[in-house]
Amino acid sequence: MSNPFQFKNNRLFCEDVDIENFAKTVPTPFYLYSKSEIISNCQSVWDAAAGVDFQPCYALKANYNPTLLKIIRENGFGADIVSGGELFFAEKAGFPADSIVFAGVGKTDSEISMAIKAGIHSINIESAQEMYKVAELAGQLSRKQRIAIRVNPDIEAKTHEYISTGLHTNKFGVSTEEAYNLYLETKKFPQLIADSIHVHIGSQITEESPYLATADFLKSFINKLENQGISIKGLDLGGGIGINYSNALTDKNAPRTYINEILPHYIKAFGSLKVRMFVELGRAIIGSAGLLISKVLIRKETPLKKFMIVDAAMNNLIRPSLYQAKHEIVPVKNTQQKKIKADIVGPVCESGDFLAKNLEIEDLSAGEFIAVGGAGAYGQSQSTNYNLRPTIAEYLVDGSDIKCIFKGRSIQQIAENFEW
Repeated sequence: MSNPFQFKNNRLFCEDVDIENFAKTVPTPFYLYSKSEIISNCQSVWDAAAGVDFQPCYALKANYNPTLLKIIRENGFGADIVSGGELFFAEKAGFPADSIVFAGVGKTDSEISMAIKAGIHSINIESAQEMYKVAELAGQLSRKQRIAIRVNPDIEAKTHEYISTGLHTNKFGVSTEEAYNLYLETKKFPQLIADSIHVHIGSQITEESPYLATADFLKSFINKLENQGISIKGLDLGGGIGINYSNALTDKNAPRTYINEILPHYIKAFGSLKVRMFVELGRAIIGSAGLLISKVLIRKETPLKKFMIVDAAMNNLIRPSLYQAKHEIVPVKNTQQKKIKADIVGPVCESGDFLAKNLEIEDLSAGEFIAVGGAGAYGQSQSTNYNLRPTIAEYLVDGSDIKCIFKGRSIQQIAENFEW
């Protein structure tokens, strides 16, 4: 499918919507999503797993807007959740309970009970204490609950240290030896169905080698369990497939997500293994489908730096500040002006408030608009009201139609939740 974000006559479009014309009619900044891109990414996942007993799950932590959740659910996805709040949203958006998987290292008793009562497919176990707690609560509720122990394979995901999750220095999962012993111990708990295994090595991974190493590890571990009479029927492969943050807006031939380059090889690596496979993808589904649209407020220059101060900030997209992530940023109208090197910064009172450093970009004036690519994931879901900035609106484009799918929250609305 063609890129939903394209320049036509030097103007950036989202599908058939002229972004600048629309941005002039609503307050900025705002998030803008392409429906066709979401559907295309979902279909790429299904294509990658053709002929396999397979259930893709969408990771709500990437973006939990209900309208987007429903689109993804309508394309056959289950839900990957990490909190009671995400379980609430998943159920409300219509995801079938038996296609919901629950990960996370610190599940509370109430969250575990909520998941058991809902009848979700599996609770992914991150520690021995958590397994005992799930067994205890399932017993109290007179329910059986499927679990998938999260094995930490100590594999380097070749990503940023903050989003690497498969090393022994990370807080996630349990070691191979401990996982093996826990599977043996599950025989003591009739309320647990321990026929699944979970692994997740990190996020924003753009090459297949860490996944292939993980596949080799899992096949060996499953064989070891089979020798002890423990039959694994479900294999949760985690997620983490990355997207292209560098040139997906300006190069129509560039990949926007690495689903096609990674997922078929990962699945194929399990060969004739007779298991049902799950994947947990968030960024790969929604990341490339979203833009952050912002307006230039002020141009500023010091003896050492040029600054372009825009109305979006780290509270709207924290990835550059938090992970030193680099997003493609382009003017929504190609003015053919000379290019300068400038820091793209927001109004928040932090030196770490930036969207880009030393970016080569057209010399824009106050009032002109920029588009930040790859903002569909971890923009909305990690946003805050820091500096008492309002929560911004979200819009969905479907062909030539555009609709508001979240109105934002004004400072007045935020104030209503406080005791004055």
